[in-house]
Amino acid sequence: MIEVADNACGNAHDGGHQPPVCMESPMTDVDVSRTDLDGFTGAVIRPQDAGYPAARRVWNGMIDRYPSMIVRPESSDDVAIAVTFARDRGLPLAIRGGGHNVAGSGVCDRGVVIDLRELRGVAVDPVARTVTGGVGAPGVSSTPPPPSTGWPPPGA
Repeated sequence: MIEVADNACGNAHDGGHQPPVCMESPMTDVDVSRTDLDGFTGAVIRPQDAGYPAARRVWNGMIDRYPSMIVRPESSDDVAIAVTFARDRGLPLAIRGGGHNVAGSGVCDRGVVIDLRELRGVAVDPVARTVTGGVGAPGVSSTPPPPSTGWPPPGA
């Protein structure tokens, strides 16, 4: 069981309408180091990191959650490592695609956020006539295929 105060300063938070009096985050005692994610090649953002405040925010400003860590995988292997890490420790897990879910399901308190926006790769296989795009690839479903494929644009 993970024990935490309402925020790192021990005072209550009003549910997202005002930031906590102390700007530290309400974190768990989970101390995450790079070695805990053996084989993970992407970015690991922890509460003490400068980019944490921006990385934990989602589109809906009323959602104000504080994950124990945010990871930005570079591959499907990285995603598997992060999921295993959270599962083995019994931590909540949130998956962030574009971060626009109105309910804020792309971020969680006291758990692990897997931010998939960096998975932007797109592969075209002209023999199989398929296009595979990472979840972070903007507009894959609406981007016209390269002219060399001879394929019509989506919706044509």
